[in-house]
Formats: sequence, C-alpha cells, structure tokens
Amino acid sequence: MIKEILIKESIKLIFSIASNSIKSTSLKIVSSLNDIEKSLNHHIRVIKNWSSEITFKDLKSSKKTSQVFIPLDLYVYPKRIRFDESERIKMIPLLEIFDIETNHIAILGQPGAGKTTSMKYLCYSIFFDETFYPEKFNYPILIKLREFNKPIKDKDAAGIIFEYLFNLLGLRLGFPQNEKVSIEQIKRTKEVLVLDIIEKLKVLLIVEGFDELSFISHKDIIKKEIATLANYLENSKLVLTSRTADYNFTEENVAVYEICPLNDNQISDFAYKWLGRESAEKFLTDVKKSPYNDTAIRPLTIAHLCAIFERIGKIPEKPKTVYKKIVNLLLEEWDEQRGIKRNSRYAMFEVDRKFEFLSNLAFNLTIRNGKSIFSKIDLLNTYNQIYEDFDLTKDESKEVVNDIESHTGLFVQAGYEFYEFAHKSIQEYLTAEYIVKLPSIPNNKRLIENLPNELAITITISSNPSHYFVELITNVFNSMELKIDFIQKFINRLLIEKPDFYKNKEVGIAALILYSKYLCQEEGNTIQLSLFNSDYLVEEFEKFINVILKRNSLAVVESFYETNRSFETLENTTIVVLNKRKTFLGNDCISSNDKKIFKTVPKFLYCRESFLKNNS
Repeated sequence: MIKEILIKESIKLIFSIASNSIKSTSLKIVSSLNDIEKSLNHHIRVIKNWSSEITFKDLKSSKKTSQVFIPLDLYVYPKRIRFDESERIKMIPLLEIFDIETNHIAILGQPGAGKTTSMKYLCYSIFFDETFYPEKFNYPILIKLREFNKPIKDKDAAGIIFEYLFNLLGLRLGFPQNEKVSIEQIKRTKEVLVLDIIEKLKVLLIVEGFDELSFISHKDIIKKEIATLANYLENSKLVLTSRTADYNFTEENVAVYEICPLNDNQISDFAYKWLGRESAEKFLTDVKKSPYNDTAIRPLTIAHLCAIFERIGKIPEKPKTVYKKIVNLLLEEWDEQRGIKRNSRYAMFEVDRKFEFLSNLAFNLTIRNGKSIFSKIDLLNTYNQIYEDFDLTKDESKEVVNDIESHTGLFVQAGYEFYEFAHKSIQEYLTAEYIVKLPSIPNNKRLIENLPNELAITITISSNPSHYFVELITNVFNSMELKIDFIQKFINRLLIEKPDFYKNKEVGIAALILYSKYLCQEEGNTIQLSLFNSDYLVEEFEKFINVILKRNSLAVVESFYETNRSFETLENTTIVVLNKRKTFLGNDCISSNDKKIFKTVPKFLYCRESFLKNNS
C-alpha cells in the first residue's frame, strides 16, 4: 500500500518536473498524467514479476526468490587487482552494502556468481519488505542491457539508458511548427529531464548485465551514460552489474565490488532452502564426497545440482555426467536460456570447437606447472603453442583469454598477471578430454606423474574404459617405478569416478597389478610394505576389484600365478607373494588371449591373504 502511494506521488512529480523544466525551451511535453501512470505502472509490474521468481530449464518448477535466496558476500575490490595469491581481501555482506557505501556501485562476478538473482532479491525486498532501506529507496527501476543488442535507429535517441528512461517515464516531446529544433537539442532535453526526474524520485536504478551488450559502440555509450548518472545522482542510487572480465574501466563516484564464492555455511543454507532439511542433508553428503565438490561454490552450479537432485532424488552417479553438464552450462546453455549472443573471435567458435580449445589449454597449462594457478607468461606461452590450430593469430591472445573468462568463467584472472581455473575438478576433466583424444596413451614418466587424477578421469570418459585401463596399467604403469603417492591418488580418484568396466580377465589382472604395486614395493630382494591392514583405501580398492572380477578373483589369479610363500608383517597383515607360472606358455590348452595376457603380467604379484580367502 505504501509503495502504491509513493508511485502515485511519483507520477505527479514526473509530470510537474517535466512540464516546468521544459518551459525555457521551444519544446513541450505532450504526455498526460495517464500516459505517465500507465508507463510507470507497467514497468513496476514487470519488475515485481521478474523479481519474485527464479527459473531455468533444469527446474521442475520455478522457485520463489524470497524462499531460496542466500545472502552473498562481496569482496571490497576485485580479485584480479591482487598482487599475490596470498593477499586476503576484506568481505562485506551484500545486503549491507547501502549502509557501508556512499558512492554508486558496480557489482562484478563470474558467470553464475549470482549477480542477477541478487538484483532480483534487492528489487523484491524494496517492494515487499518495508524495513529494507525505506528511507533510501521508494522503488527500483530496472534496465536489462541485453535488450539493447540491436542498432540504434532513432536519430534523436538520447543514447541507450537515457532514451530508455525517458520512454519508461511515459514522456513524449512536442515540437514547434515553424521552428527547427536540432537533434542535439532534443537529446540534451531528454537527458536533462531524465536526470532531474530520477534524482527526485529517490529510486534504486539497476543497470543489469553490462557484459551482455554485443556491440562495442553500445558499451562506449553506456560508459558515458554511467559516468553522467554517477556524477549527477545523489538521492537515487545507481547499481551496475557485469561479469568481471568485461568491466575494464573506472568511473568517478562508482565503487567496484566483486561477488565472493559461496562458503560452506552458504552452500548448506542454499541446499536446505531448495530441498528441505532431510533431502538437503543427503544432497550435501553426496556432493561433499564427489570430486566436483568445488563447483558448488558457484550459485549457478549448485542450483542446477539441486534441481537435478529434486527431480530424480540423487545427484548423478557418474561424476563425468556432472562435468559435462557444468561445462556445457557455462559454454552455451546459460546464455542460450537467457537469449544472449556474444560477439568475438572465440564466441564465433562452435561449441565443440570452444571445448577443444579449452581442453587443449587446460592440458598444456597442467603439464606446464601442475597447478590450477598460472602466470600470465604461462598463459601466453600456452596460447602461442596452440593458436594456429584454431585459426587464431598471435596478437589476439589477450582478447581470446578475456573472452574465455567473460563467456565461460571456467578460468579467471585471480590477481595482477596471474590466472586460475575456477574449479580444479573442471580443469582435470578438460585435461582428461584432451588426453583421451590423443592417438596414443602418453608414456613419458615425468608427464604421467603429474596427472594421477586426470588419467583416472581419462579412463572413465574413454569409449572403452576396460581397454584403456588395461593398456594404461600393463603397458605404461607396469614399466615405470611410480611413487606410492601417485598410485594412491590415482586409485582414490578411480574409485570416485566409477568407470564402467567389462567382466574379463585382462581388466582383473590389470587391477591386481595396480593393487600389488600399491600394496608393496620391491627393492632388490626386500619387499617393503607400503600400507597397513587398517588402510581404508586398500579395503575400498579390494571391493572395487571384486566388482571388476565378478567374484572370480581367485580363479583369475590362479590362471597365471601360484602361491609360493607368505609372511607376516605389521598389524598382522599377511602378504601373499605369487610367482608367475613358468610352464604357462607351453600349455596348448591355454587360449591365445590368455597367452597374450601372460606376457604382460609381472614376475611377482602381491596381495593380502585375507583378500584371497574372501574370494576363494
């Protein structure tokens, strides 16, 4: 009721200001009070409806903004201006920004960081929460910049924001019959009217999605208009939102903030609000166990995971399904769902070409330093290695890197001249996608030792996980002295990724070879026990092998080995040493496939006695 009174008062105020301000010119206002009321009420109704619900393709049904919104935090300056990754940036709650900041505000964030949803909640709160800054804002006005991706045809249009606000306020100009009025005078009159009216209306003016403008010329116009509004408005507050990579300028009286990733408490609150307590607890447990747990720090991805869980009662069993979903979401789906087209050399790539470029980039950056954080030099050197394969030019590196950050958010500028992948798990997945498409499995020891997680994912996403696994273990790992730390990481990730193995002896023997390598190290004539009976990973890997062998573990082992000796070691764990049968090749009853396998098995195989007994 209070807002309705304020809106009615605003209509009279708009008419009065417009009529009085224009008296000194030869122009006149031909709008009636009814015209202004109709136009303003239409805009208010649109904002109310827009701000009240959240919806996207994966949702079973739309969600009420007030029921699912999680208050976000803001960095007081963007991460990209940090000089060191250890630099800690002060954070403030988004909903307290108007208490803290006296200037106008630019809110930046990566794709899916929650910029639009936050603006929805601000609008909703102003409309329906009488305690939300009633002394500051009468109501919000919203400008979605994605709606202006078309040429400006009207010669007398006062830019983009000013022309939109002039029409939104229901204003129309009348021209004298016998006097010529210049286009510049018309534009200036519209601009002055808009500035005077917006200032006196005491509104929250939200300009949403600077990054969603396709034309560079339009961005230049918007920059000038933002500068004019920021230097004039005092009673009304301007809030501009943009993806971080697209906001590369500064304006007087505009303070720049960046949305923080979700913390653990916010992730939990998010799940509880979307799914209810019982379902949320199962969801959170499953996500925390998954390798893509790091993607939940972004509202867009956790919202889609919640939506999938809500529909089918679980998150996808195979992590590779989630990797693909997240990458497709950030590469194409999210912009497509909102009808946004971005123009650039990178944007002109087909989706699969973008994917190939990112996979290539991820692989080369990973093998360069083995980290998710890399310097500008690393990035440029990697770009110089691959740009010709994608019909790009050497001098386009900065533009392409900026486009990838802006369009996908898969990697971001995390400080002054250093970058990082937004999600380690997605970097690993993209690297695996590159490896799996190589003509052969890499067999360079130094390279292999840097890729335990990526190789486990590679097995899972290959067209034949069983064959890839056998080849990797018997022809690559078996010829190398790999460190226990590497084998542990590889096995652990393999258990998490849950590859679909076929039932056959080759896979079983390969799994036992890997298990044996992990269990014991052979140095000369001495066998060093690497693990203890209580080691959780050993037990889990034995269960995994059992699934592969389909309860034929002992039979498979006995096809190639005979128990030769055993000994006891720490914590009463009995390690069984199996010798390869020396008469195997001479046995004509053995199949040719078994003879092929026989050539790949090591001289000794080690396993726990309990494992053999449990499978006898």
